[in-house]
Amino acid sequence: MDLRHLALLFLITLCGIEPCINTLKADETPIIIDRESYEVQGKTTYQKTFSAQSNPTEFALLFDQKLTKQSSGGYWNVSINDKVLGRLEAHTPQIDEDKDHDGFHRIGFAIPANVLKSGENTLSITGRGQPAVLRNFVLEPRSLREALQMGTVTVKVNTPEGRPVAARITVVNDLGQLAKLYNARKLTTAVRPGILYTLGTGDAFELPPGKYTLYATRGMEWSAVSQPIIVQSHQSQNHTFVITREVDTTGFVACDSHIHTLPGSGHGNATYEERMITIAGEGIEVAVATDHNHITNYRNYQKPTGTETQFHSISGDEVTTRNGHFTAFPLDPDKAVPGGVKGKNPLFLKNDNWDELIADMRKKGAEVIILNHPYWPSIPEGPFGRFRFNRSTGQRGEGPAFNFNGYEVVQPANKIPDFFYALEDWMSLLNRGLKLTAVGATDSHTVNNPVGQARTYLESSTDNITEIVPREVYRAFTEGRAVAAAGIFANLKLQGQYHMGDLVPAEALPDNSKSQDAKLTALLRVASPSWVRPREAMIYVNGKQVAHQSIKTVPNQPTNETLEFSIDRPPHDAYVVAFVVGDGITLPGWTTYGKASQAITNPIFLDVDGDAKYSSPRATATKLIANFRDQHGKLTPVLQKMLLESAAVKADPAILLHVTDLLKQSSAQQP
Repeated sequence: MDLRHLALLFLITLCGIEPCINTLKADETPIIIDRESYEVQGKTTYQKTFSAQSNPTEFALLFDQKLTKQSSGGYWNVSINDKVLGRLEAHTPQIDEDKDHDGFHRIGFAIPANVLKSGENTLSITGRGQPAVLRNFVLEPRSLREALQMGTVTVKVNTPEGRPVAARITVVNDLGQLAKLYNARKLTTAVRPGILYTLGTGDAFELPPGKYTLYATRGMEWSAVSQPIIVQSHQSQNHTFVITREVDTTGFVACDSHIHTLPGSGHGNATYEERMITIAGEGIEVAVATDHNHITNYRNYQKPTGTETQFHSISGDEVTTRNGHFTAFPLDPDKAVPGGVKGKNPLFLKNDNWDELIADMRKKGAEVIILNHPYWPSIPEGPFGRFRFNRSTGQRGEGPAFNFNGYEVVQPANKIPDFFYALEDWMSLLNRGLKLTAVGATDSHTVNNPVGQARTYLESSTDNITEIVPREVYRAFTEGRAVAAAGIFANLKLQGQYHMGDLVPAEALPDNSKSQDAKLTALLRVASPSWVRPREAMIYVNGKQVAHQSIKTVPNQPTNETLEFSIDRPPHDAYVVAFVVGDGITLPGWTTYGKASQAITNPIFLDVDGDAKYSSPRATATKLIANFRDQHGKLTPVLQKMLLESAAVKADPAILLHVTDLLKQSSAQQP
């Protein structure tokens, strides 16, 4: 035995085996595996061999990563000697982050004991994820916690009364970038770089030393609070965030009717359990499971994650074809999905016949059917574009009947030029005579994108989640007793008592024969949390803006204003809707990336002619043409011009448009 081995034996005898090994490890130096920069994308992967000694304890792999796009079902797995250490995850760019920074993040993975071999080892990054650039690979002969010198942060989230409340914690570094959180995952959390969804009772994560800011949010009804912190090496700290309910939505429940999971849909990144935590953390009260051509039962996952009282779940399906996507619910998870799917559910159904599919949805129990994101992936490629939708008349050059209940007017996936675009198309369809409910929904596939950033507020007889009545949920969608919202809540009333979905009888309308200045009174309540700023409120009658008011807001204070509008009694049956628009939201964790905050109320209908029913502008136009023909016989060009210039037609632009369109169609059909 040589002197070096004798010294080692003496050291082990003196200090014990474990401390001795730690001492020896501390004397070891990091191994530089690769300093070069590499891009992994498509089929291009990364592999590097390096020499090292075996690791009797945990070691760490550190490198720089630049990955900004979220993976959707495909990932880059990091492995050493075929042992998977973890996968690459995106750091979504933030609006306020330092634009001069190169976008790289120093990240680390723990290498469990005995993964390394004495001699040649292989580092691999394989799979199929979003493009990523990687560089500066270093093997640290210390645990990951030691290599990054991490400190521990424990957070709780409470109401002012001291009750724990589910929320989202967003963590950004001093450059404004999402920071990777270490050792935070468990059954009751959902974690991604810079994101921790928590039930509020106390969860911990670790960070390398540095300056950070923590944000606590819970969707659009609650305050947002922030706390700058300094993390020091191996130091622990505790923070309790108190968030306050700032938007009163009494009489309504918040619903997201379009939610996905990775195992249910085959893409995205949220597990079933993570999805339960994200729904709770965004304050959604009714959650509809809508995986692609698959019926998921959230109830199976609510109890294990402690979320059974956090929200009411409904099983549904996103019936997905290459000709359009539909949300359909309720559906029985134990029965076949619509479209005749057998075995493994495909991403796209072979059958894209809307009439047949919708009939099958109804047959299988669906009471609500919603057309999803009609402007995705673009206006020309979406259903409206393919069916040659006329934005003025609401006519479609081809395609099936619109025999669903509503469509997603407020939807992050809609690719539209401005926030009025979808509103105007929806009102064109209303003018044509279709009763379609304006819906707000997210289509969230990931933990990163907040569930409920667009949502629908549904009229409800209860505000208690455990007492929500499914029948009322379905009725609110089918009867338009709902508000489509993204950051702003709104509620419209006419004549002090008529709500969205109601028909205002003729006797409740002002009598023009008694006063030329007879007005309808519209009361519009606008509410938003302190971090959202509504700017304008508009009232539309039959698609025409008839009133406008600016909204007074105080910076960093919640808004709760009731605006009063006086509206002329229309000459014919009509509908009234309100549109509220505000600034885009830059708050980390709820960023809208340039899109406005908004709210759209569904119609209140006016029975002006007193026949106890509502007639759309097109139906009224058809009636006016028929009455004029009965009085004058064949409608010659001269008589058509007389009709178009009549007071009854000219009084309403929507009716004038449809009379003109109907006359053109009639002339084109004549020999």
